[in-house]
Parts: sequence; C-alpha cells; structure tokens
Amino acid sequence: MPKFSDEFLRSINNSMLTQSVQGVAYKAGAAPGVIRGREEQERRDKGILGGTLAAQQMANEGMFTPKVARDFVGSLQGLGVPPNQILEQTRQLQQLNQSGVLNNNQNQLVGLQQQLNEQAKILLESDDQSRKEAANFYIDSLEEQMVNIAKETRGIDAANLVGIGDKTRAGVTKAQLQQIETRAKIEGAREQMAVSSLERLEFGTEKWEAKAAELEQAGFRRAVQTVRQSQQKIATANKKFEEDMTNFKNPTPAQIKEMKDANITVPDSVEGQRQVWRTYLKSKREKEIEAATAYLDPVAANRAEGLVKWTMQGIAQRGDYIDVFADDITTVIENLTPEQHSEINSLVTGQAEGAVAPIVEKWLRRNYPEPFERSEKFRQNKQRQAAAREKALAEVFAANDDLDPNDPVDVRLVNQKLDAALREGLSGEKDSPFDPSTALF
Repeated sequence: MPKFSDEFLRSINNSMLTQSVQGVAYKAGAAPGVIRGREEQERRDKGILGGTLAAQQMANEGMFTPKVARDFVGSLQGLGVPPNQILEQTRQLQQLNQSGVLNNNQNQLVGLQQQLNEQAKILLESDDQSRKEAANFYIDSLEEQMVNIAKETRGIDAANLVGIGDKTRAGVTKAQLQQIETRAKIEGAREQMAVSSLERLEFGTEKWEAKAAELEQAGFRRAVQTVRQSQQKIATANKKFEEDMTNFKNPTPAQIKEMKDANITVPDSVEGQRQVWRTYLKSKREKEIEAATAYLDPVAANRAEGLVKWTMQGIAQRGDYIDVFADDITTVIENLTPEQHSEINSLVTGQAEGAVAPIVEKWLRRNYPEPFERSEKFRQNKQRQAAAREKALAEVFAANDDLDPNDPVDVRLVNQKLDAALREGLSGEKDSPFDPSTALF
C-alpha cells in the first residue's frame, strides 16, 4: 500500500503547532488585521488537514471515486493549495484507492467463497430435494458474482473462477462417494463378522441353523443367504467330484469335447485321456469352490457396492425430469429392492472401475426403459429451448448496438426482458411476432 502524504501532513501539523504557541503573543500585542490573518491561516490549515485525512480514509476503503476526487481537488483549490501539490496528493490517493478496491474485492470473494462452501454443505448433507435445487441455483448465482468481481479487479484472473460452481459440485460428489464407500466398508465389516461366526460352525447342523436364525433377526439376512448358497454349492461340487472319481472310467466323447472347449490339450491315447480327465475334474472342483467363496473378499464387494450407488446418483441427476404422473429415473433408483441392488453389485464385482457405469446403466435401461425414453425426450426438449434462447439473445444484441454481449449487466438485462416477453407471449397478451429490435427495448 503506498505511503501517503507524510511530508505534506507533517508540514501542516508543524505549522499548526507553531501557530498555537505563537497565538498568545499575536493576540496580546499584534494589530487586529494580523490576528485575523493568523486565524484565517489556522482555519485554512485545519481545512486542508481535515479534508486530506477524510480523503485518505475513503481511499483506504476503495471509495475514492472520480466524484470524490473532483470534490477533493476543488476543496484544496479553494484553500489555496498549489496545483503541483494537489496533483501529487491526488495521484497518491488514487494509488491508495486501487489498493483499497483490491482489498474490498478480495474480501468480497472470500465472503462469496464461504457462501459457496455453505451451499456445498447443503448438497452434501441435506435429504430435502427442494433445498438441494435451491443450493444448486444459488451456487450458479455465486459463481456469476465472483466472475464479475474478478473482471473488475486488476490482478485477479476471472478465468480461474469460471466453472467454480461445477468444481464445487464435483467436490460434493467426490465427498458423497467417500461417504458411501465408508458406510459400505463399515457395513461390509459387520457382514463379514456375521459370515465368520457362521463359518466357525459346521454347515447344516442345529447350531449352524440356530446361529443363522439369530443373524437374520439381527438384520443379516443377506449374509446368511450368501453363506448358505455358498455352502450348498461347495457341497454339490464335492459330491459331484466324489461321484466322478468313484465311477471313474475312460472319458466319453462329450467329456473330451468339454476339455477341448476349456482349451485343454487332450492326448490321443486312452491312458493319456484318463490322466488329463482326472486332472480336469480336480481343477473343475477347485474353480467351483473358488466361485462359491468369492464373497469372502469384502473389499471387492464393498467397492462394487459403493461405486454402484455413486453411479446411480449420477444417472439420476443427469436423467431427471419433472412428471408428477409417472416415475422418473430417480424414483426408479430409489425404489430398487435389496435383491435388485445385490444383483447389480454382483454384475460389477471384479470388473474394472471404468466398466461399472456402462454395466449399471445397461441394467437399468433393460429393466426400466420407459423412464429413460421420457428422460431423453425431456433432455432434447431442453436443448431445443436453450438453442432457441441463444438465437433470440443473439438477435436482440444484433438489433441493439448500444448493448454489449460481453457485459454481464447487459446480458442480465436482456435475459430479464426476454423472460418477460416470453411470459407475455404465453399469457396471450401479445399476438404480434417477436421483434428483437423493438419488443424488448
């Protein structure tokens, strides 16, 4: 911040101090004219000091506007301050004012950023859809204000603030995913404990069944079903293997084909075929047991569950539309049953993260095609409306040379006027076609 008028203010203060010390002598013995001259000088110096300090305060606050500058110059001229001193003081005040404006704008940006954070918190924590919609609208408004302030502030690049609303929403989405994953991990850990308590018991015994009933009552029905199905598959695989080994004989043509379909090289000799078939049966049982116990990897399962929920949130937000008489995509997703969620989770478990979204959307579109069709029509209609509006705005600016399409104030004014004209057209108050050169201005 520039150091303002130290010598100037010091000279005024020293002059006033000298006058106050000598004042008694002048008033005691000097002629009346001399006394009046000294009193006038005191009033002049006080006026200069008071006006300069007031101007400095306004410059510190970024309020040294052109009108204030003209008043300040006029005041100093009236008090007889030399022109070169007036120019120097005005220059210093203008420099000080630039710093004040920058500080004010920076403080405003800090305040708007705090408001942006508050709206992001609403998006993250609120379950009220109307509050979330209001927060999204407010975020866009805050971004516009921040960009406009940056455009008016030297040293701040407005381009860095363009899209800050979308960045904020992306941060909220990331935080939501982290919350979902955290909840999924906690739930997964609890389910894993339930699974472990069952696996310590022998499957099919009274103790196992009693523990399963206890866990189902505690809300772990899915975990119990998973273990039960897994143990049944293991038992089936073991029984089939035992039967195959007990009745072992030369592989049939169908069994030879099965091995070849599994990319196994089958020898021509009978002994070689028997040996390969024996090895194949063991491998087959191991794979069946491995598939039956895949649920024992809770990290993969919980990761899939979190990604599915997050993906569905994105699908719902992108495809939402307003229709009180029909379910939209959001409603469909909210009403999915635990069994359906489990089915989708199983589809993406073990898949690459980039494949999750296509798998989830394909499942939803296959099972609920109508909401997606309505959503697509709604999106296309919104795009047509947006294109028509852009065209109308361009026509208005082309027909009104005094309006600047790069000026946020003019853009806001044109949008307001256009909205009013559209409302009037919809209400039937205007029958004449839209004229961009006369209808708005």
